[in-house]
Amino acid sequence: MKTMLSFSGVIICLLALFLLVPIAGAQDQEAAEDQEAAEDQEIAEDQEVADDQEAAEDQESSQEDKIAAEKERLEAKIAELEEKPVEYFGSPKNKRTRVGFYKYRLEMLLEDPDKYFSEPEEYEGNIKTPE
Repeated sequence: MKTMLSFSGVIICLLALFLLVPIAGAQDQEAAEDQEAAEDQEIAEDQEVADDQEAAEDQESSQEDKIAAEKERLEAKIAELEEKPVEYFGSPKNKRTRVGFYKYRLEMLLEDPDKYFSEPEEYEGNIKTPE
């Protein structure tokens, strides 16, 4: 009987060992998975920050491109209007008014581009009021 108890004790110990080792292994695996998840989250956050910076740079460059294109358009319109004869406008005052409007818009663009694009204006000229 003594050998049986010690044999059964050994079996119990071995069973406990085999049961505990996988539990410890599972805990190590969970810790490794948690660490991997934390690393993945950190990589995702770094990528998000990089994407935000890239988007901000793209937005700045697209804003700069937009400003440059609008400046070029306004300068071309001013040059076109200045080349036209006074007869086209009807009077020198009308010509100065029309050219002055586009020069004003160009100054506004250069001073405050955000305001320029948020408050678009079109030249209305001499509009007759309805009676």
